[in-house]
Amino acid sequence: MRRHTLAIAILAALASSASLAETSDPQSLLIEQGYYWQSKKNPERALETWQKLLSLSPDQPDALYGIGLIQVQQNRPAEAQKYLARLQALSPVPRQALQLEQDITVNKPDNAKLLEQARELGEPDDEREKAVALYRQIFQGRQPQGLIAREYYNTLGFTAKGTNEAIAGLQRLSRERPNDPIVALFLAKHLARNPATRADGIRALAKLAPNNDVGGNADETWRFALIWLGPPKPDQVALFQQFLTAHPDDTEIRALMNKGIAQGKNGGTWQRDPQMTKAFKALDAGDLKTAEPLLAARLAEKSNDVDALGGMGVLRQQQERYSEAENYLVQATRLPGGAAWQTALNDVRYWNLISQSRDAQRAGRGAQARDLVAQAERLNPGQPGAAVALAGFQAQDNQFDAAEAGYRKVLARHPGDPDALSGLINVLSQSGQPDEALKLIDSVSPAQRAKFAPSVKINALRATQVGKLAEQRGDVKAAQAAYRQALDADPENPWTRFALARMYLRDGQIRNARALIDGLLKTQPNQPDALYTSTLLSAELSEWKQAETTLGRIPTAQRTADMNELAIDIALHQQTDIAIETARRGQRPEALALLGRSEPLTRQKPERVAVLAAAYVEVGAAQYGLDMMQKVVENNPNPTVDQKLLYANVLLKANKYSEAGEILREVQGQPLTEIGRQRYDDLIYLYRVKQADALREKNDLVAAYDMLSPALAQRPNDALGVGALARMYAASGNGKKAMELYAPLIQQNPNNARLQMGLADIALKGNDRDLAQSASNKALALEPANPEILTSAARIYQGLGKNSEAAELLRKALAIENAMKAKTQVAQADTQSKSYNPFVGLPGQRRQVTDLTVAGAVPPPIDAPTKTVTSSAFASATSNDLSEPFVPPSNIASIDSPELSPARRALDTILRDRTGYVVQGLSVRSNNGEKGLSKITDVEAPFEARMPVGDNTVALRVTPVHVSAGSVGSDALSRFGKGSTTPAGSQSDSGVGLAVAFENPDEGVKADVGVSPLGFLYNTLVGGVSVSRPFEANPNFRYGANISRRPVTDSVTSFAGSEDGEGNKWGGVTANGGRGELSYDNQKLGVYGYASLHELLGNNVEDNTRLELGSGIYWYLRNNPRDTLTLGISGSAMTFKENQDFYTYGNGGYFSPQRFFSLGVPIRWAQSFDRFSYQVKSSVGLQHIAQDGTDYFPGDSTLQASRGNPKYESSSKTGVGYSFNAAAEYRLSSRFYLGGEIGLDNAQDYRQYAGNAYLRYLFEDLSGPMPLPVSPYRSPYSN
Repeated sequence: MRRHTLAIAILAALASSASLAETSDPQSLLIEQGYYWQSKKNPERALETWQKLLSLSPDQPDALYGIGLIQVQQNRPAEAQKYLARLQALSPVPRQALQLEQDITVNKPDNAKLLEQARELGEPDDEREKAVALYRQIFQGRQPQGLIAREYYNTLGFTAKGTNEAIAGLQRLSRERPNDPIVALFLAKHLARNPATRADGIRALAKLAPNNDVGGNADETWRFALIWLGPPKPDQVALFQQFLTAHPDDTEIRALMNKGIAQGKNGGTWQRDPQMTKAFKALDAGDLKTAEPLLAARLAEKSNDVDALGGMGVLRQQQERYSEAENYLVQATRLPGGAAWQTALNDVRYWNLISQSRDAQRAGRGAQARDLVAQAERLNPGQPGAAVALAGFQAQDNQFDAAEAGYRKVLARHPGDPDALSGLINVLSQSGQPDEALKLIDSVSPAQRAKFAPSVKINALRATQVGKLAEQRGDVKAAQAAYRQALDADPENPWTRFALARMYLRDGQIRNARALIDGLLKTQPNQPDALYTSTLLSAELSEWKQAETTLGRIPTAQRTADMNELAIDIALHQQTDIAIETARRGQRPEALALLGRSEPLTRQKPERVAVLAAAYVEVGAAQYGLDMMQKVVENNPNPTVDQKLLYANVLLKANKYSEAGEILREVQGQPLTEIGRQRYDDLIYLYRVKQADALREKNDLVAAYDMLSPALAQRPNDALGVGALARMYAASGNGKKAMELYAPLIQQNPNNARLQMGLADIALKGNDRDLAQSASNKALALEPANPEILTSAARIYQGLGKNSEAAELLRKALAIENAMKAKTQVAQADTQSKSYNPFVGLPGQRRQVTDLTVAGAVPPPIDAPTKTVTSSAFASATSNDLSEPFVPPSNIASIDSPELSPARRALDTILRDRTGYVVQGLSVRSNNGEKGLSKITDVEAPFEARMPVGDNTVALRVTPVHVSAGSVGSDALSRFGKGSTTPAGSQSDSGVGLAVAFENPDEGVKADVGVSPLGFLYNTLVGGVSVSRPFEANPNFRYGANISRRPVTDSVTSFAGSEDGEGNKWGGVTANGGRGELSYDNQKLGVYGYASLHELLGNNVEDNTRLELGSGIYWYLRNNPRDTLTLGISGSAMTFKENQDFYTYGNGGYFSPQRFFSLGVPIRWAQSFDRFSYQVKSSVGLQHIAQDGTDYFPGDSTLQASRGNPKYESSSKTGVGYSFNAAAEYRLSSRFYLGGEIGLDNAQDYRQYAGNAYLRYLFEDLSGPMPLPVSPYRSPYSN
């Protein structure tokens, strides 16, 4: 309203300075330019012009006023006051000072509201009095200025005591604004209304009649004024003659003039019957209730009274009873003196044709309607009614451009024509131009509004435009408030109800929307538009059966072309829904056949092609559906914005985010129709929700929330957005908040399978296993053959520990998808400021929001990187993040294997840990130890066969082993066995280890039992049980524990046992004990700690105890789905009770320092590809090793004494420790994998080398990227 008022000020200034355009004076040209730029709403150019003018003339009033007005427009009243003071300082005070003072006053919010109220009041006398009072309250005793003064004086002139003041005010304005034709028209009308000045008014109207802007209105009023004057006196005859010169065929005016002339000749004065005078006065005032009985009484008294017949004809015309009107007027024109009624008769015949044309249009006879309009146009070319009717028909046929042009053409010839004005407002509203419609409504004066047909509810129309503008801004609440206001002003309007119902739908208020539409049907059950809008609501809700039923209640004869088109849309949607449901039941060929039979229903209409294409996507034939829409776009050299949006919708359904986003970015900012705007908003909303879900699945909750938050702000109660938010809270561990959000959605939509899966997911994260199970079962019952539901349910089953059931669901989903691909190929061949984000800072999440929250922008697809937004980015409106919202930002990981379906990826994940396989390996280990003693060469050929059993796996392990230390040298015989000089020979042994193993991956439990290699000198029972699980409260924390009995494989002695030259045997050591560990890993850093305690037992070997402690921390320098790089610090400490690192009888032959400390810096790099994965690990640091001295023969004092009590000396050393390991695995085919590993490490002067290779065969196909990090197969006896 304030903008409109200020625009009036500019127009006022323009009008007053129009004469300046005729001069070439530089100042005058600058004044013209300044007002021109302000009228075009370009304050920058206007200000530049005014400043140039002030440089030529520092006190130029127009320049001071123009700059002051800019300050008012930009809501800087203090600055405006400075320019007002400069104007007021001029002598004499210019009119611009008064105008600026008024502009400042009117721009105040309270005054702007008063002005709006004054303009909304109608024409009844009491309302005009109220309007005048409101105007005066605004002016506060000051003299009104400009166009507001013009409308004020015009309103004042219609009040009981305001005529004289109004005439005086308009005369002043006429002097100030000599080129303003509307001021002249208002003044002439008020002069003509006043009997004392009527002749002056008639002369003024005669001058205005040729004017292009107001001529039509002036001409019409000129004629009325002559009728008001009645038969002229001799000195008034010239007024009639002037009119008849312009309108020689106006027989009524000519008859009236002739009557006056005749009376003048006869010297008498004609007196109309008093009752007839009263009747005509009532008729002129539109008081038909008073006029009708008076005219009827006169006709009862005198049936051939020409004026009574003519008057009754006019009355029936005003009642739109045209046939009766024509009958009365025909009688009148046939009587003496009846020629004056010929014009009225022609008028009635004209409007009768218009009425008949509208009846024909309503009946769907468009050609006949236009023919009748053409007849009316020929009968009276000067009347606007025919052109207005034609524009109305064009608007009904959605030919909005033609209708708008027609209405504007009428208004150019007949300014202020109420039907053309109201029609233009409606067309602007319907064609997606609510801003223009609102401007036009606000420019309509109360007098003009009062002339609108009763069916035109101008206040409702205005509120509707406000609602549409709010809708365009995405402000659902403001739109709802505006539409409610419109409905209050026009409660029976079904379209206003529908607009409000749509806003309720956007806000998730489905029941309110339905109740609103059904409310009108209760009072008007058979009203076609009420039934039509109810059908449209059902269509919005995809309730196609209900839509068909409701539309069927509209009789065929009463259906418009749009209704018939909707019937086809409904039929198509019903067909595609049946096809989609058929596909979900697993009957894909039948579904494709149904869709193929539906293609004729599209009739090549892009909107319907899009529906069918989306259905193909839904049933799994995505590429075929995309090809259909691509043809629509490509076959049109200049595809429309709406066609591009339809294509984007299908792309989104097919999860083609990049392509859809590209179209949305292209369309952004382009002019859109109302339907196009709605479609664009819906797509942006869906795009953000889908992207947010994908980011959540990547555990990037901060970016996910930033992506979703503009959509939530736009539609805070919509099930899609709220459901996505609930899933985010569930992923963050806040199950309570997630359930609070989800409960109302389930209550409103209990049969929505996707919502049930969301509920199951939230329940699982909240550890409500029963609810997770029941919700996923219900979803499967609702859509048992939908791959998406099957895949989601499999994930829930997996979380419940039911991996075999999960795998079966995924196999079913894959079978459906694979069958669909094959059928699709056949079908194609056959048919061809920093926002709040609740997830910032949570464990494993970003520390800052991203730039995805930028409202109004189309965010990049999630496989493009996304920038985190710093506070400085929000501080500057010109920062690159906001000014370039489509620049691909950084740090969101690319999507995994987009060519694989979610079901395939999920099944691969399960099978990778659970599928059966056989593997054959070969490993070699050696060191630089002393031959015959610490030297070992260990060659193993491990074989394993694993099979899944339910949710567990069992395995059989067979491991042939050959160990060798070489021959004991003669110089080493004293340090071997009992120190005999008899040669011991080569120290080697062979055997086969056997074991069975069990694993439950979901519980993190592993167990195995077996024997150390049979064939070794010593073999024994070995095995263990371990558990490794995350904490339920926070999965980033894990704990692990195990108890075991394992062979010590440091040497031939400790592993297999040894025998000296005299046959003494000892060795075969096992470590018996347990280990516990705690760890934390949030994908950015990790920490861990562990402790273990073992008893080392052997044959003829002194018992020993080992205690070990260790901890470390590491950082992810890089952590992507396909590669990781970590760097850390680790420390460990170890102690053995006894030093058993020797090979004489009673010693175990294994590394057993009494004090061992190490501090290292480990680094690990791992990378995976589609068929290859590798890992490199290395560590370097410091080691301290201290070993106590010990007897040669511990545990045998007799032997020790007999050999002279020999002892091994103690040792201590600090040095550099290092290790290196590299592993890789290559997929030869979907079932064969080849892998290997090499390693090197040291301790003191000891170095060990190892390598292995293996070939694995899987019992099921695996696809997708290789695991990261690689986990190479190793012998059960590896370290």
